[in-house]
Formats: sequence, structure tokens, C-alpha cells
Amino acid sequence: MAPIWNRILPKPMRAETTPSARIDGYIAGKIQPDGPGLALAVVKAGSVVHAAGYGLADRRGPPITAETIFHLASCGKQFTGLGIATLAEEGKLHLDDPVAKHLPLLAAFGPQVTLRRLLHHTSGIRNLYDEHGIETNADMIRTYVELGCPMAEDISRPGDLFCYSNSGYDLLGAVIERVSGLSYHDFFQIRVFDRVGMKDTFSVPDRRVGDRRCATGYVRDDRGAYVEHRRTGIDEVVGSGSFYTTVSDLCLYDRALATNSLLSEAGMRQIFTSGRTNDGTTNYGLGWYVGTDQGGRFAEHEGEWDGFYSYIGRFLDRPLSIFLLSNHPGLDLFEIAREATAAFD
Repeated sequence: MAPIWNRILPKPMRAETTPSARIDGYIAGKIQPDGPGLALAVVKAGSVVHAAGYGLADRRGPPITAETIFHLASCGKQFTGLGIATLAEEGKLHLDDPVAKHLPLLAAFGPQVTLRRLLHHTSGIRNLYDEHGIETNADMIRTYVELGCPMAEDISRPGDLFCYSNSGYDLLGAVIERVSGLSYHDFFQIRVFDRVGMKDTFSVPDRRVGDRRCATGYVRDDRGAYVEHRRTGIDEVVGSGSFYTTVSDLCLYDRALATNSLLSEAGMRQIFTSGRTNDGTTNYGLGWYVGTDQGGRFAEHEGEWDGFYSYIGRFLDRPLSIFLLSNHPGLDLFEIAREATAAFD
């Protein structure tokens, strides 16, 4: 799917209609008040200009608010990218290190499967998400060792193709643990969430149990009815998604990114710079899809996991960011982000 910024068609807005009223009315036409829904936040020029919830966090329970906790799904890859970039800035690793330097059991990967290529999805290694018996990062590493040849069947060498890989980011999660000496959870709790004040963001799945602020993920059954998604067996694997959060916490995170509070200005430029294949570009930075349009540079990501759906978008040359977290399986979050951009830009 093309990035939303390339599909924005701003609509004229009547003077008497506020941006918040416009987006409220738009979303009201997309969901049922007694069904699953979404949380939306918009940050403009450093201020939260809209933060609201729509629909129910659980069909038997409370309504969604800006403080409702959702799984971030693949939007969480940006934290793994940030973690690797932080360790690189501290001199504890280099992006062009072979992954085997930090995970010696993966010696068969050779010198060309580097951290940078894992970050940019150009490593070419097999994606193991369809393999059985993988419940932890250690299981994933063991499975790669047992396979012997790590490359995907249609890729002959690292760097040839952009091939989106959850497993590659899970290996980066294992690298963060090995190099930092901390669990993945503790690393981000100490280095990011506590520093920024993100009190409702975490990567330990069991924390969600019994917390009524945590939304329930939904999918549709064969009759089109909403049914609760069952918890998957790889919920303990960290790196490719791994996080729960709220749109309120993401607004705090956005401010930290905008002010270079977590990484230097040069480090942040690297986060939002496209990687390269052996003969082209990927339009993927360190956990973000990146590109340009008539309004300048942008970065974005989407995710889907366990009945949760997410979208994060940031304009890099003008101060506007959009955050969407949802438990509704029928919403087009790209479309909603486009409408929110048109309303608040």
C-alpha cells in the first residue's frame, strides 16, 4: 500500500467546523458506539491538538479513551531501531557489524548479514514466523542454527532485495539484550519510557492481564461478527513488535523525538534515512518507512497483531504527527490518518 502522504487530497473545510469536530464526525460514521473502535491523537507544533477515543475497549466493558492501552504491533519496530541506534551512538556496537559478532551462534550467517541490513530489511534471511516451536528469541536463534542455511529461497545474497522480516527485528531485539546486559523490557523501560514519562508503555505481556485499561483485540468470524482474538504462542518474542502503549504516551514520545531528547540530531537523521539494497533504495529507515512528497519528508509505519491495528505518521519538515491505535478489524487506518492530516494540517 502506498504511503498515505502520497494520497492526501485535502478537502475545503467550512469555517464554522473545527478540525476536531470534523474528524469526530468522520470517525462516527465508521464505527458503532457499542463495538470496537480506536484512539486518535494529533500533535501539531509540539502541542496535542486532538486526543480522543471512539468505540469500546472491550465489547463488555469501558469506552476507548486516549489512555486506553493497545498493542503497538509492528509500529514497535521503531523502538528496536532506536535502541540499536542508541547503542551505536554510545560506541557499544556498529551498524555494519555482522550480527554474528553479537550473537556468535549465528556464525553461519557470515559477514554480510549485518545489523544495518537487518534494520533495513535487506539481510535476505528466512522469516521464521511460520515455524513451529518458536516462543522466545532463544528459540529463534536455535532454529536458525538448526537450519544451517539462513537465506530465503528466492534471495541469493544479502543486500539484493528489500524483504520485510519480523524475524530480522527479533534478532535485533536479542542483540540489544546481549550488548546492553539488560532484558529488552528493562532496556526500554530505563532508557526510553521512564525518561520520557511514558507510564503506560511496556513490553511485558503479562502486565496487561487484569488491567481494565487494556483493550481487547478483535477479528471478524466467517459471519462477520466481532470475536476476541486468541493470544498467540509467540507473544514472548521481542524486537519486531512487542509493545503496549497509549496515544497519550505516544504524544510524549513524539516530543522526545522532535527535541532529540533520546538521540543526537545526527542519530535521528540516521533513523529517518532510507537504507539501500545492492543497487537501489528501500524507503525504509530504522523501523520507519520513509519518503518525500510535495510537503517534504515523512516517516510512517503500520501494524497488525492479535486483533490490534496501529498507525504512526510524522511529517519531518513540518510539525505534524498522527497516532492511531485500534481494536477494530474493519477500519482503514491509512484513510483515517489522511483525513486527520487534512483536518489539522
